[in-house]
Amino acid sequence: MKIKVKLFGTLEQNFTGYDFLKGIEVNISDGASVKDLLAHLDIPETKGCFVCMNNCIATDETQLINDAKISVLQALAGG
Repeated sequence: MKIKVKLFGTLEQNFTGYDFLKGIEVNISDGASVKDLLAHLDIPETKGCFVCMNNCIATDETQLINDAKISVLQALAGG
């Protein structure tokens, strides 16, 4: 299945030529979860990312759907 992914924070630095306006199109197997997607993109769990699918918060176990719009947001710290 195909999904469109937009990366936020410093995550885009891992993808040469990344265009924020277009994001990246990812081909991933049917039945894949958010956790599978992050592994596919080589984004370690230690980055503490939040993921939204079609503007709704998703968990690691959320199954992806074809043509979904995914946003991967890097967690921020502050006080």
